[in-house]
Amino acid sequence: MMNIPNDMNMDDAQWQLLIRQVAEHFNNLTIMRGFQYYKQKRVGPLTYTEQNGILAEVQGSDDYEVTLSLQSLNTSHCTCPVGSHCKHMIAVLMSYAEQLGRPVHGIVNAHSSTALKQAPKPAAIATSGRSDYATHEEDLTIPDNQYSQIKERATELAELEITEWHELFQACLKRLGIGTPSTSYVQAAADELYAIKPKLSAGMDQLFELHVQLYLIRFCVPGRNSITHTPVYLSYPAQLAVDALQKGLEQIFSRPLDLSGLKGTKLEQQWNRLEETSAYLRMQMISETSSMMFFTPLYRQFWLNWIVPHLQGNRKTLESELAFLQEMENGLSAAASKPAKPGESVLSVANLTENGSGAPIKSVTLPLPLVLAQSWMYFHLKQDDQAWQRLISGSSAYGIPPEHLLHFLHVLADSSDWKRLGEWLVQLGPLLANRRNSLLNDYMQLWDTAIHHLPDVEHRMWDTLVSMLPHSRPAYEEAMHSRGQWRRWIDFQLSTETEPLEFRVAVLQPIEKDAPELLLPFYHQAVDRYIGHKNRDGYKAAVKLLKRLSKIYKKLKQEEHWEQFITTLAVRNSRLRALQEELRKGKLIS
Repeated sequence: MMNIPNDMNMDDAQWQLLIRQVAEHFNNLTIMRGFQYYKQKRVGPLTYTEQNGILAEVQGSDDYEVTLSLQSLNTSHCTCPVGSHCKHMIAVLMSYAEQLGRPVHGIVNAHSSTALKQAPKPAAIATSGRSDYATHEEDLTIPDNQYSQIKERATELAELEITEWHELFQACLKRLGIGTPSTSYVQAAADELYAIKPKLSAGMDQLFELHVQLYLIRFCVPGRNSITHTPVYLSYPAQLAVDALQKGLEQIFSRPLDLSGLKGTKLEQQWNRLEETSAYLRMQMISETSSMMFFTPLYRQFWLNWIVPHLQGNRKTLESELAFLQEMENGLSAAASKPAKPGESVLSVANLTENGSGAPIKSVTLPLPLVLAQSWMYFHLKQDDQAWQRLISGSSAYGIPPEHLLHFLHVLADSSDWKRLGEWLVQLGPLLANRRNSLLNDYMQLWDTAIHHLPDVEHRMWDTLVSMLPHSRPAYEEAMHSRGQWRRWIDFQLSTETEPLEFRVAVLQPIEKDAPELLLPFYHQAVDRYIGHKNRDGYKAAVKLLKRLSKIYKKLKQEEHWEQFITTLAVRNSRLRALQEELRKGKLIS
C-alpha cells in the first residue's frame, strides 16, 4: 500500500461494500470509460482528506477536480459537465484500489459480481476436469465458524504444500456454488480467494497470485479424457474468462520473482513452494495438445522468468527437473509396452532411441508438451544439441506450432546471445518451413538482428534459406532484394523460369538502376519463352519486354547491339505475322 492513512485502509467487508456502491451508482458504460482513463494514467496523485475523502485531478478534455467521499459515493462530485457518477470518479476509485493492493477488476466487474452474489446459488453439477465446489444444495453456504477455520488455515499458507493451497481454494469457493466458467464467476471467485490471503513475503505473495490464476484456469478448462482423448472445447464465456486470466498471468510473469530479504527457513519454504508449482504445471500440461495449450506456455514462462534468473549458474535444479521429465517419459514407455486391456487405447511406439549405455530401447511418441519441456531444460542447460534433437523429433511427429519455436529465438535475442542465436536460427529454420509468411517475416527479422551483431553468419542464412525451399521462397527473395544481392536474385529467377512481368515495377527498378546488365539474360530468356507460345497474348508480352530491353541497351550505350538483336529477331520470326504486327505496333520495327 502506498502512503495511505490507516483510517483509509479497507478490510474485506469494506471492500465488498465499496464494490456494491459502485454497482449501485455507476452504469457499466461509465465504469468501462473510467477504466480506460485509469489505464491511460490520466489520474494525478491522490490526496487523502479527513472523513474518508479523496481529492484528485483527472485529465479529460480539460483538467477536472474529483472529490470522493468513500462513506457515500452518492455525495461525491466532479468539476466536469456531468458533475457526479462520472468516469473521472471511477478512474480515481481504480487508482485508490491500486494503492490499496486490491484488484482493479473488482470495480470493472462490479455489476456482474454483485449480481452473482445476490442471485440464488445453482445446484451442484459434477463437471469433468473441474473441482466439485459443492455436492449438495445445503453445502453451498459455509457456516461462519467453518469460514473462520478456512481463514485461520490460510494464515499458515507459507508452510502448506501447493496441493493444500488448492484444497483451501476449493473449500473457500463452496459458497459461490459450482457456477459456470465466465468472467463474472472468475472475478467473484478471485475476490473470494483474495479475501483469505494472509500477509505474506513479496515472493510468496506473487506465488499466491499465480496460483489463484492457475486454479481458475483449471476450473475454466475441462480436462481431457485420459482414455478416449476427447478434444477440449471452450464455450464462448469460458474462452473470454481464460483470455482475461492469461493476460493476468502475463503481467504476473512480467514482474521478476522477489526473493529479497528471505533467508533460512523462509527461503527454503519459498523454494519448496516453487518446486511444487513446477510439479503442478508439469502434471497439468502433459495431456494438452498443440491446438489447446494453456499450461505448457505457463510452465515455460515460470522457468524462464522466475526460476532460471535465481539459479546463478547452478545446474542442479535444472538437472533435477529434467530427471522428473525423464521419469514421465519412462512411465509412458512402460505403459506402452504393456498389453492393452479391453477398451483402453494403446500408445504407439514411434521409434528406437538409445539409453545412456548405448543399448536400443523402445520409446513412445511423446506428448508435445513433454517434448517442449525437455527442450527448454536442455536449452537452459545450454545443451543445444539435445534440445534440437528433441524439437526435430517432435516436429516430425506433430509439426510444432511455430510460436513455440520462435520463442527460443526471441529469448536468445533478448539476452544478446548472438552466437547461439545464429546456431538456433540454422537449426529451427527447416522446422518453420511451410508456415505462414508472417512467421517467416519474424524469423527473417531475427536473422537481420543476428547478422547485424555477427556479420560472419550471413552465409549461413543463405544456406539455411536454400535448404528451406520452396517454402522459404518469399523470404529468400526478399532477403536477396533487400540486401541488393542482384546477381543472386537474377540467378534464382532464371533457374526457376520466373516471368519478369509478374513483378511490380518497383521490384525491378532498383536493379535497372544499379545493375541493368544483369536483367539482360532475364528479359531475353522470357522473350524467347513468350514468342514460343505462338499466340497473340505471348507476342504482346514479348513486345512489352522488348521495349524494356531497348531502354536497358540504350542506358548501357549499346544501341548497335540492340539494333542487331531486334533485326535478327524480326527476320528469324518473319513467318509469324501476328508477331510482326505487334512489333510494328510497338514501333520496334518499321
